[in-house]
Amino acid sequence: MPKRVEAVEDTTVLLSVHDVSPIYEDDFVRTYDLLSDFGISSVTLLVTPFYGLRKVNKISDADIFTKFLKSLDLEIAMHGYSHFSKSGSLNEFNGMIQKKVESRLKDGVSILTKAFGAKPSGFVPPLWESPLKVVRAVKNVGLGFCVNGNRIHRYSDDAIISTSERIVSEGQRALNVEDSMIEIELGGSLQIGVHPLDHRTNKLFELLEDLKDRLEYKFMGYNDYLTTIS
Repeated sequence: MPKRVEAVEDTTVLLSVHDVSPIYEDDFVRTYDLLSDFGISSVTLLVTPFYGLRKVNKISDADIFTKFLKSLDLEIAMHGYSHFSKSGSLNEFNGMIQKKVESRLKDGVSILTKAFGAKPSGFVPPLWESPLKVVRAVKNVGLGFCVNGNRIHRYSDDAIISTSERIVSEGQRALNVEDSMIEIELGGSLQIGVHPLDHRTNKLFELLEDLKDRLEYKFMGYNDYLTTIS
């Protein structure tokens, strides 16, 4: 039986903050404060359990940064395991067999569950794209959804929820939204990924302000949106 495919409602941004890790603690706080100043209260924090496989970046329930994240009472989703492959590529799971992918995801879920007292809501891979074996593995480890490109796979009913465009910031590098401008002006649904370093440049926040004030977009975290649709 073919899966049901449903489009995210127009003028909706599914908003997430990527690379949430102790390595970016100060930058995350500044970026979060800017989002709060915009009146954005629904956003998904994409937490990497063991960023760069460095012990100092491993999420721990005893860490002050983790306690701060918990105090925000925002949705926590998993963002890779280490974010990088051994070669340094962002395609962390390329070349891994299915069993290894599931094992690594289980380890990441275990780290985050222990740190935050609850399972992460879902999984968003680095670069927002990953092999289909990752989509299958995320379901097998018991998370609620997996993002792959413009598609969000929701496992409670095996539905696919799609957006028109996705925009991922690149920290201090120039933000390129040229390919998305037509869809934005038409009010098409978006996924937007904020990075902790974005507070150092106004370009992404100028875009968010324009979407909110001129085009009347609403901002929602993944789980907040997915739970509003049947």
